[in-house]
Amino acid sequence: GLMEILGVHQHEEQDERSKPPSLSPASLTGGKQSQAGPNMKVAVKKAVKKDEGAIWKPEEFKAASGVVVKEQGDDRAVPKYEIMPRQRVNASDAYLNLQEMDPSSDRCQELLVKIWLPDTQLKDISLDVLEDRVLLQAPKHRLNVALPNRVKKDSGNAKWDKVAGLLTVVIPVDTKVKYFTKPEEALLD
Repeated sequence: GLMEILGVHQHEEQDERSKPPSLSPASLTGGKQSQAGPNMKVAVKKAVKKDEGAIWKPEEFKAASGVVVKEQGDDRAVPKYEIMPRQRVNASDAYLNLQEMDPSSDRCQELLVKIWLPDTQLKDISLDVLEDRVLLQAPKHRLNVALPNRVKKDSGNAKWDKVAGLLTVVIPVDTKVKYFTKPEEALLD
């Protein structure tokens, strides 16, 4: 049955002297001869090229996000994108500074993500916003990008500009602020 298809003899105990003499690397080192038949095709795995300039391994991102994204062998282009911190500023912030706001990105309330997808229709776009990254799938493009801040993944909104081929995503930043009334409470954490 299966042993004959694979070319393996069922009787391994056959006399070694009855086999024709052969010289192979296995015979020189005392190893065992191959069980493959003489004209049997064997598939060889290709070595995976590692990016020497990469700081992070893709597995590290997958483990952190809990999402597995197949990127090897995917020849779709990574689209042009921008990630910008955004603040909601009103007159009291600009003139009176009543809410302890400053122009730094540490005080941003939202992230504005712009993704340019030329020659793409809205119905072909799949967008997933996770707490720490944005995943986009389209017929000609793919994007898997880490965000600079943790976000509220279910509270954002997106707009599609079909003329410019621009997807604009606004995602609120998940800020967890802990207030202390006594200085010694800050040292306990």
